[in-house]
Amino acid sequence: MDTNIKFKTISRDNIYKMVMTFYAHILGSNNSVSDVFISKLGDNLNSVIWKKHIELLTNFWATMILQEEGYDGNPVAKHIDMPLNKESFSIWLDMFFEVIDDLYEKEAGAIFKQRAVNISQNFINKLNITD
Repeated sequence: MDTNIKFKTISRDNIYKMVMTFYAHILGSNNSVSDVFISKLGDNLNSVIWKKHIELLTNFWATMILQEEGYDGNPVAKHIDMPLNKESFSIWLDMFFEVIDDLYEKEAGAIFKQRAVNISQNFINKLNITD
């Protein structure tokens, strides 16, 4: 997946690229995480539902990383009825880290990785996932 692009800094524009690259990677895989996304949003990143999701997640990460305003959702609530387990979060993190490593230099990527680990653990705790 190496794109030969390594962002040194984090901006809204490259967050958008990261989100698009990540979900293209998700849809191109064959695992339980891709199955969850496809069942909820379909398999076409150009669809209206995916475009809304990409915008939402761009806003989410811009809020998490850049402290921008624009995201005011409740991500945990959106995941309550999904078939998730600890393995799902492990797969998600592995795939996320791959994309981050391809797009960002080490220091910038480390910011995303630490935040993703925290988010993952928060989801596991709040969704009361024990398996």
